[in-house]
Amino acid sequence: MNAVLERLRPASYRGDITAAGAIPLALSAIVIDLRMTQWSIRVKLVVVALIALLILTMGWLTPLDGPAPTQYHSMLLIAGLLPLLLALQLLAEALGSERPPGAGGQMWTFGLEAVVAAIAARRANSATCTLIAALAGAVAVEAFVVWVFNPSGLGLVRTMLLLLTLGLAVGAVRLRDGQRRHAVALVNAAGLLTLALALSYLVALAVTVVPSVGSHRGGAPFGWKLFILAMGFGLIAYAGADREPGPAYIGVVLLLAFALLVGSPPVNGSSLIGWPLFLLALGVVGLVIGLRPSTPAPPPPPAPIAQTIPLGRDGS
Repeated sequence: MNAVLERLRPASYRGDITAAGAIPLALSAIVIDLRMTQWSIRVKLVVVALIALLILTMGWLTPLDGPAPTQYHSMLLIAGLLPLLLALQLLAEALGSERPPGAGGQMWTFGLEAVVAAIAARRANSATCTLIAALAGAVAVEAFVVWVFNPSGLGLVRTMLLLLTLGLAVGAVRLRDGQRRHAVALVNAAGLLTLALALSYLVALAVTVVPSVGSHRGGAPFGWKLFILAMGFGLIAYAGADREPGPAYIGVVLLLAFALLVGSPPVNGSSLIGWPLFLLALGVVGLVIGLRPSTPAPPPPPAPIAQTIPLGRDGS
């Protein structure tokens, strides 16, 4: 057994080639599940599970050479976690769930995915696995809420997205000093959850177009729009303060989603009153503060001049 595991341990000088082979192997698991409809669920489960186990084993056995995993190490872990989720979904179907599994099946499959990703993140110090664990855990919590409460609309789901986002933000603050890479991963996860919240309103807005009037009905309430705007600005500010590009990209997408939400013309006519005027005023105030004349800073104090004390004749 040890000899088999040793053969599966990627050599550092061939790590990139190994990861390059693991990526199409993981992709083949998805293609097999979609294409081989003539296979039974159990056959597909065995094939996909073996692929996931093989890649995850290689990622698990890869040694950690420094404080952070190498690029090929991270790619092996990601390439193993993706087919693992598919294998868990197939397992739920093999146990009698529908395709795709319902809220109960999504709860435990994404929950197990989150646990495995969290263990991999801890073992390999992988921030990418932390991101996967956070997102999978969020899906598991949302599925649990739907499974238990069976809400009729998206109100409870959106509220849980808000609470999960705030929880991830608190976790990022706690990890910021000691484990900064993992803190950034939690910030990215919080931004993606907020983006999912914004997309839920954008999709609802797109399907409620009134063709005869040419306008939209509904849309996000004021509080949700303010939260999306604040998260967009907050992510960009975080990226600037810590020099991390990921939160900035998500923040820009969030601001674009906010613009689509508030830019759609309301049923009662368009007006500058409201968000347009607020954004204009906010931008003008920022420019005035940034471009206001200021007195030049005083010159730095002169460096103290060292005094030379002559020695006496006796050397004292």
